[in-house]
Amino acid sequence: DDLVADKVAHALECGLKVIACIGETLEEREAGKTEEVVFRQTKALLP
Repeated sequence: DDLVADKVAHALECGLKVIACIGETLEEREAGKTEEVVFRQTKALLP
């Protein structure tokens, strides 16, 4: 999550437009952790 967030921040600083793909693994989905995972990933992308 942090590595992707760092790359997104750098790309934005360079003036690029960014589309970040997020999502859970199959194991996370089957464990009912989709919302937790997506929230964590989204939170990492926001300044």
